[in-house]
Amino acid sequence: MKHRVLERQRDEYGTLEVTERGGEVALHFGNETDQSAWRPDTPERLSFAYYKAMTLPVALHPNPSRVAMLGLGGGVMAKFLLEHTESSIHATDLRPSLGPIAARHFGLDLDHPRLDVAFADITDPQWVPGWTRIDLLLMDVFDEAGMVALPDGTVDKLAESLDAGGLVCVNVWRNTMRAVVDIHRQLSAHFHQDALVAHVPDRLNSVMIYRRQPWTPADLEAGVTRMANAPTALRRAQGEAWRWLQPLRGHPGTP
Repeated sequence: MKHRVLERQRDEYGTLEVTERGGEVALHFGNETDQSAWRPDTPERLSFAYYKAMTLPVALHPNPSRVAMLGLGGGVMAKFLLEHTESSIHATDLRPSLGPIAARHFGLDLDHPRLDVAFADITDPQWVPGWTRIDLLLMDVFDEAGMVALPDGTVDKLAESLDAGGLVCVNVWRNTMRAVVDIHRQLSAHFHQDALVAHVPDRLNSVMIYRRQPWTPADLEAGVTRMANAPTALRRAQGEAWRWLQPLRGHPGTP
């Protein structure tokens, strides 16, 4: 089925294109790779499997009231979390053009009282997070070439902005293993190296979830309880992604 171009523009960083095919609206950064996608007729269902995996920290944290996001894209994850959690969302992206695109084509309410969106280059040595003491950090930082490498200084600042019991969740692409090794090294300098890992089926995406303390079976049991009490759309996404979690080191029967 041929796609229909809904919008195409160029900003200082390159091409931005929004297309529609078979009822699914997708964002592209100048190539065929979907950077964001949703179906307006079923907004309660996440289109990307890795989106579902990135909802797992909401179950794994006891009270994720403040969520920071690196990488807004089309705003699909921000919109979903605003609608199905009580969290405040603090999103940062490089490209200011994405804000209006997210509003026009992906249903993101930029004036939502629990949403704060900033545009900045997080690789700039002068950049500082626009939030303090967050509970969850969701990292989905890609450009048209793949994963964006973050300077050690940026990762240091991000770690310092996290609450003592906070979680970091990062989407990685396993076709660039050097980038995966680099981000694991950087995060392991601040958090326990044995991250929870969810491998997305039939994709090269993996989602890794870090915290300062080692994960235990009791943490997963508590997550299952929270998941059972979550709103339907969130519970559906988390329940599917939960099956992709890899066993804890030393606990082969988990999750």
